[in-house]
Amino acid sequence: MKTKECSAYIKANKEAIFSEWEKIANQEVAAASKTPDLVVRNYLPFFMDNLIHTLQEYQGAQDEQEFAGINFDAKYSHEHGRARATISHYDLRQVIHEYSLLRQVLRNRLLKNNILCFTSLEIIDRFVENSSMEAGQYFVDSIQEVQDKLTGIIAHDLRNPISVSLSYLEVGELGLLPPEGVFAALKRSLNRTLILIQDLLDTAQVKAGSGMTFRFERTDIMKQVCAAARDADDIYDNPIAFDATIDNASGIFDHTAIQRAVENLISNAIKYGKVKAPITVAMQGDKNKVLLSVHNEGSFIEKGKQESIFNYLSRDDNKTNNQKVGWGLGLFLVKMVAKAHKGKAWVESDKETGTTFYIELDRYSQDENTSFSQVIA
Repeated sequence: MKTKECSAYIKANKEAIFSEWEKIANQEVAAASKTPDLVVRNYLPFFMDNLIHTLQEYQGAQDEQEFAGINFDAKYSHEHGRARATISHYDLRQVIHEYSLLRQVLRNRLLKNNILCFTSLEIIDRFVENSSMEAGQYFVDSIQEVQDKLTGIIAHDLRNPISVSLSYLEVGELGLLPPEGVFAALKRSLNRTLILIQDLLDTAQVKAGSGMTFRFERTDIMKQVCAAARDADDIYDNPIAFDATIDNASGIFDHTAIQRAVENLISNAIKYGKVKAPITVAMQGDKNKVLLSVHNEGSFIEKGKQESIFNYLSRDDNKTNNQKVGWGLGLFLVKMVAKAHKGKAWVESDKETGTTFYIELDRYSQDENTSFSQVIA
């Protein structure tokens, strides 16, 4: 029995094992080759640490009764499955295949060094089997969860603006409204439809409603925030202004994710604020942090609901018209962007002055040229 030798070898060569597995995975698992290496490795260190510990501490004989007392559930294998569900191109077969390839690398290396024994092989096999099953189950459950939610929510919300568009077309055909009135109504309804479709497209990033991938680089995000405000001003009827009290917003950021977050806040301001009322996108901060905000008039949000609207696919009962109001994925993504930059997102709302959403970002929350998959429960 050479379990302690195997444990010591794996611990001393962990990085080399990861690198070999990564190379094979990129060749044989299509989704892995399209995913940043740091994200591919996300939860494997936990698997390896548990395996190393179990091999090191194993004291028993090689029989079924002794194995029955070992906990073969590698820590965070369920999070591995959830994280894979947030990455495009992965399917269940590829999630399980990743574990199979890791087992292959471990076996071959131990065999080559003449330290592989039956007991070590059995422990590795059972770790891989249990971990891949748990990861696979959570992968499937996460996909099913978001599909069930989206089927009802998107179908319901898309039906309303499309129905309004058809009604105005009929009114126009009957000559009950001048063309300019029909066109204005159609524009509002179609813009609403586009916002809902963007919510649906966001699920490509948050396919399981549990995470998304961030890539950090040194940049000045003022350019992206200005672009988001400028583009929205061209599209919508509401006047949209940009106001900055700092000269720059340089740091290490995922600028694409931040721009998308600001676009989400602007679209929410359009959707729920006062019609044609001004919207202000602002930026302030200091040498350590950047604070972004989007203000609109109207759309008062009660204190008790201000935190919950950032939850995944949060919806609110509107007692006035008995309809469900969907905040979609937008605010959930805003929350994730803030967390990924070691910041926070919140809202302040007042019946008199309106509603302001805030995103606070740490300028140097992550190392330059790194990436990871952020998961929020």
